[in-house]
Amino acid sequence: MQTLERVAEQAARARPADCAIAVFAYNEAAHLPRCLEALARAGQGQATDVTVVLNGSTDASPEVATAAMRRLGLRGRIALIPQADKSNALNQYIHRLRVAAPLHAFVDAYAAITPDSLRLLAQALRDAPEASGAAAVPSTGRSAALLRRQMLEQPGLHGSLFMLRGSFVERMAAQGLRLPLNFYRGDGLLSSLLLHDLDAHGGDWQPRLIVVEPRATWEGPVLRPWRWSDLRRYWRRQLQQARGRLQWPALRQVIYDPAQAGFASMPPEADALALSWLAEAPADRSPRWWRDPFGAMALRRMRQAPPPPPPERLLPRVLMEFAP
Repeated sequence: MQTLERVAEQAARARPADCAIAVFAYNEAAHLPRCLEALARAGQGQATDVTVVLNGSTDASPEVATAAMRRLGLRGRIALIPQADKSNALNQYIHRLRVAAPLHAFVDAYAAITPDSLRLLAQALRDAPEASGAAAVPSTGRSAALLRRQMLEQPGLHGSLFMLRGSFVERMAAQGLRLPLNFYRGDGLLSSLLLHDLDAHGGDWQPRLIVVEPRATWEGPVLRPWRWSDLRRYWRRQLQQARGRLQWPALRQVIYDPAQAGFASMPPEADALALSWLAEAPADRSPRWWRDPFGAMALRRMRQAPPPPPPERLLPRVLMEFAP
């Protein structure tokens, strides 16, 4: 195990990366090899640096990721965060794990990106110098076609694959901006940060700051309703989406409140904010079983959630470093 300072020294001595890639995984041992193989193909001819962020994984992901990184000859590292929270994992990548690079790609470990996706996203940013982010679009799933159309009409990020300019990531870090813990709709919040150019009050909503590249995409696992593991994944996803529906309006109210400090006023944790927002008008805002069963279940879980974890559970530990 290496310290973050040692990792930073090694990264500084290595050839600068053309693109740094963050892979986020929660118990994705079954999909990590395919994801990393796809990244290796997409990164051919480029100097890429891959950081696999295992957030709360309790399966064989560390061993699987280590074997895949070695076999594929990928440069980068594997980091483990005890807490299972992608928003915190994003924060830790931006503030502690990132290496210097002009571009940062963000990938979910269940996704296998197409071979030209990184090149297409990078080219999209070169062709749109005013943009700070480039979004890929889904190609699998029941709602893929609808989501593609919506993203092309109203630019935004999809959490499975997108790319940010290094300068934008550096600005986020310099301003100390962090997504609230336990916040589900991190890609939507990152889209807002981009489209407002980090200024919720003075920065207009500027669609030109995100460019959507419809040829950049990925393949995800097909869920089989008769498989218990897939049913659990689907159930967890529905609960998390319902949780996000409760969190987002509460956070939006804070961000756009003229008496607040915009994005700098984001709270450290999302559930407490959502519960406070619901308490202001429970009859109007609280989900009902007969209208939104997943929302009602999510609300009950939020109310029963344990207190925020100690700081050490939020911090990454670098398990392994892979030289170029």
